[in-house]
Amino acid sequence: MSRLKGRLADLRRQTGQRPDCPAPDAGAEPAGPSLAERVQRVGGARRPPREDLGPEDLAERIGAESLAEGVLVRDRRLPLAEGYEGAELANAERAPEALPEAAGLAPERAVFLDTETTGLAGGTGTVAFLVGLARIQGDALAQRQLLLTRFGGEAALLAAVADWVGEGDHLVTFNGKRFDVPLLTTRCRMSGRPDPLAGRDHLDLLYPFRRLFGRRFPDCRLATAEERLLGVSRPDDLPGAEAPQAWFDFLQAGDAGRLPAVVRHNERDLMALSALVPVLDRIHAEPAPWGGDVLGAARAHFRCGQEARAREVLAANREHLDAEGLRELARLYRRREEWPAALAIWEALAVRGCRDSRERLAKYWEHIARDAGKALGWAAPLAGTPEGDRRLARLRAKRTGHPPGAPEG
Repeated sequence: MSRLKGRLADLRRQTGQRPDCPAPDAGAEPAGPSLAERVQRVGGARRPPREDLGPEDLAERIGAESLAEGVLVRDRRLPLAEGYEGAELANAERAPEALPEAAGLAPERAVFLDTETTGLAGGTGTVAFLVGLARIQGDALAQRQLLLTRFGGEAALLAAVADWVGEGDHLVTFNGKRFDVPLLTTRCRMSGRPDPLAGRDHLDLLYPFRRLFGRRFPDCRLATAEERLLGVSRPDDLPGAEAPQAWFDFLQAGDAGRLPAVVRHNERDLMALSALVPVLDRIHAEPAPWGGDVLGAARAHFRCGQEARAREVLAANREHLDAEGLRELARLYRRREEWPAALAIWEALAVRGCRDSRERLAKYWEHIARDAGKALGWAAPLAGTPEGDRRLARLRAKRTGHPPGAPEG
């Protein structure tokens, strides 16, 4: 019985009721709202009132028009000079120079892509009910948003996506390699249509963003990139996780109350993509002033065959490097046989107890400078391992002129 009372008390607390409290006096000050009431008020304030709209009324409501049965199209042009809520867009028309994955990207031939879907897990049962596309045309960012108003319009939506993407060479997304593009590819395959995205170069901005800030920021969401790098926040934005239910509310009950917010959310995502490209490009050239991961940027340059740029980034930001970053810089100097620069780094690290740097110095003095005495001095603290002991024996033999194990007398 006592356990039952305890559970009832817990339930009362969860619903904002205090257990075992007498009814308040009629003349007493009213109590403040309970937690449950406050949560309900917040949710009710954020959710717009129900709007019973058909496709034609919805099109008028969001500034769209009918493209085909079951598909609305919304076109918009944003002058680059206007920017995106304070974030600069003027540089979006310049070709990236330092962003490794963007090699060969011509801004006027790039297509920015973002989808809103019926689920976040992907798979054959997930449908893209809103596809946002954008590209730079002259001095403006041209946007096209395709919205399904019933499942039967999917074939027309996919055809419209193919028409728009067909004019571009490069896709630009955020997490599109793992979500948006595979989803659209699956939907095309299931509809018996050619995949318009296959074989295209693809710049997924999640990867450079995570490389630079994955260890610094709490997460690597697009909203975080916007806020931290562009200075843009969306206090009135509909969370992307609520988009599926907003569309189902319309599809199943005719309630379009939240769909305009979904369309606006998608539109903002497209603008954020276009604004992030030049910013991430700039950070890959100079990561330290932004608090970016210098070593991560340099390694990305190296992987893309840009060894000189990798070396330049590390050298220019040397004061921000930890031991791992300094070892990478020394490695790049060694590859070019810039021995004085490499030796200076190894010696500084060896004094701080870096065994790898001591080993590098021992190898240099033994094999490059051919000074067994100096090599022995650096190798001596490495004794105690099979490899270290073999090196010491070999160096002592070189210095004395006797093979290892031979008597010296």
